[in-house]
Amino acid sequence: MKEIRIAIIGCGMISHRHMTVIENLKKRGQALKVVAAAEIDKAKLDAFGAQYGLPADCLYQDFREMLKRDDIDEVEVCVHNNLHTSVSTAVMAAGFDCYSEKPMAASYADAKILYDAQKKYGKKLAVQISSIYNPQTRIAKKMIAEGKLGKIYHVRSVGHRRQGRPGYDMPFFSHDFISPTVGVHGPLFDLGIYHIAQMLYVLGMPELESVYGFQSCDYWTHPAIDKLVNRTAPVEDLGVGMARFKGGICMDIYEDWAIHMEDIGCSFVVGSLGGLKFLDVDQTGGPMAVPEGGTIVGGGDLQKPRLVYYGVNEDNQLFETKLDCAIGDVTGQQELLIHPEMAMYNDNQLQWYSYLRGDLTDETRVDSPYIAMQTAFLSEGVVLSSELGRSVTADEIRAMSKSIAIREQETPFGVIKFDFDDYKA
Repeated sequence: MKEIRIAIIGCGMISHRHMTVIENLKKRGQALKVVAAAEIDKAKLDAFGAQYGLPADCLYQDFREMLKRDDIDEVEVCVHNNLHTSVSTAVMAAGFDCYSEKPMAASYADAKILYDAQKKYGKKLAVQISSIYNPQTRIAKKMIAEGKLGKIYHVRSVGHRRQGRPGYDMPFFSHDFISPTVGVHGPLFDLGIYHIAQMLYVLGMPELESVYGFQSCDYWTHPAIDKLVNRTAPVEDLGVGMARFKGGICMDIYEDWAIHMEDIGCSFVVGSLGGLKFLDVDQTGGPMAVPEGGTIVGGGDLQKPRLVYYGVNEDNQLFETKLDCAIGDVTGQQELLIHPEMAMYNDNQLQWYSYLRGDLTDETRVDSPYIAMQTAFLSEGVVLSSELGRSVTADEIRAMSKSIAIREQETPFGVIKFDFDDYKA
């Protein structure tokens, strides 16, 4: 097995989740080696190097210097939302394949720039969307494609936290999450990608017609916390919308970081013959993201994705069937015993490494960049609709979306200037 030499940009919380997956995959026989890391915060960089045994000459404050190395096979970008396009395009322009954290970007225009960069620079790209790499999603997608739910007409995409604004109520997260220039958007882009992308993917990526949306940043705040986290401007804590797709499908979208309500419900897909309820959707990376004997980096419990299947049988009787879909349960273990190759579809990073080695092709991998771009397209429709106070069409989203990705980043060693083309509809 060819060893893949990995470089990481950004040594914050999510990079440790990447490292956990890498270490767990290595224990399962994967030939992987992290050869370098870059981080503008020297203290974080040194701590990362010490924790994972990287010597000083493999640590860089300026990622551009790291990209001059000749022993890198791929780069994993673990920076914040509005730097994904900036840094990931720079990685591909430098000649490296790139695996980017979610969301793809903070606007559809920037997601399109990053998507097009694959062809422009002739490099491979993936975007982290853990919710689509597990049996829950695969089973649902297959059932829908086989017509077991009949004609699909309504879908719900749901994400909820009672109170969990990263960097505000959750201080162990970076304050960049609530920065209007770095994080830019709240739950719709941050966590919504897991739920919206999953629904789009199981439906076969239907074509969007129009969106009506609303966003709010009216949840409780406190001046003492505002001062502590340097909250300069509000970032929304709620995003809701109603989307219409060609073929007569509508999707209602609900995503919050914090709201004074407990039971919001869950995502589902319903058709003329049946429906599927999605329970415990994965948004933390699955079993590979859990350190041996530890807990998920960043907190939270390991999700155990399940489905509930509702319908009418041939005798016109209503039925309800519970489907256990977690990778680690009996169903998931049986699948891997019978079809061991399905392990490549159970983890973001393993699929990426398999794609780089050629075990998966453009036709057999999950096209996460396209799914992430279409998710950004729908999400931006909610944002634009909320700003305009009316529904927007797909053509209007394309025409109005603007590139807002960071083009100049202040660092302790000077300004990094990012050079990439604006997207033109």
